[in-house]
Amino acid sequence: MAEIKANVDTNRRNLADIIPLPAPFTVYIEQTRVCNLKCYYCIHSTRDDKNGEFNKLGYEIKHMPLGDYKKVISELAAFPSGSIKRIVFSGLGEPLANPLLPDFVKIAADSKISDRVEIITNGLLLNNDLSQRLIEAGITNINISIQGINSAQYEKTCGKKINFNRFLEALKYLYQIKGKAQIYIKVIDAALEKDTDKDEFYKIFSPFADRIYVEHIVQIQQQHDKIKNQVTASKNMYGEECSVDRKVCGQCFYFLQVGCDLDLFPCSIPGLRKGFSVGTLNKNPILDIWNGKKRMSFLKMMLKLEKDKLEECKTCVCYNCINDKAEYLDDKAPELLEKIWGEK
Repeated sequence: MAEIKANVDTNRRNLADIIPLPAPFTVYIEQTRVCNLKCYYCIHSTRDDKNGEFNKLGYEIKHMPLGDYKKVISELAAFPSGSIKRIVFSGLGEPLANPLLPDFVKIAADSKISDRVEIITNGLLLNNDLSQRLIEAGITNINISIQGINSAQYEKTCGKKINFNRFLEALKYLYQIKGKAQIYIKVIDAALEKDTDKDEFYKIFSPFADRIYVEHIVQIQQQHDKIKNQVTASKNMYGEECSVDRKVCGQCFYFLQVGCDLDLFPCSIPGLRKGFSVGTLNKNPILDIWNGKKRMSFLKMMLKLEKDKLEECKTCVCYNCINDKAEYLDDKAPELLEKIWGEK
């Protein structure tokens, strides 16, 4: 049976002691924008609305071409060996929707760029063949987001009917063949309707996971106002109390997201507008972007406590709800400004 524990590494050094970093610890790759669901808390729920938040971004719903993906992996190999800790397939789409995902996983695993090659998925497209191919490709972590404990809850949360029993059978098979891969299954508290649903969630899904948890709902996409009344900004996604006065986002100092069009972003939030990117691999090498003026200016604004001057950041609560205590930089900001840029 699964361990009831949040999917977070508690053995971490203080971020203030190790930045600036020569490479991102975590790289998200948005290898598709296609999604099989329309969850109410995600802007994909607006994709059929001409004036909806999804279409306002101006992004094409597509898969990342194989050639572009190979370029991403080649660029990531330019960072110092062993410096990248995680490559994660995640973004505005559902990773399993891309038929080339097992090939993408194998390319990343064979590259030896990172010890961990992960996906964040709703899991509904899993079948025996796909599970087998992912495990054989070298996936190390499969993080599955559950949207309810029965078909009715799925339809309410995602706007789609599912064969719940077939889904459980697919999870059962995946767990049976997973080998050394680690499976984390989570659900947001807002998807559970009754007090007893939490225990039922653990009962149903624990046999198919190594670790399992009920996470607190947080507002990931700031432009999607639909869930604001359900979000408690004073709690992080693991239900722990956190300071609402935090000013510096630690995540941007160790994170990089590669968008479907090869734009690079300094955080993990899906659905960021192109104007927020710090560069594109279509024009510049990844090392030049990581160490470049645009990203450095962004980090400097963070340490000057000017987060609220940035359109994408001023209403963001994710820096509060996702970043943990080891990433707290507010009290070290002046010291870090002097250390990195010689500024006081």
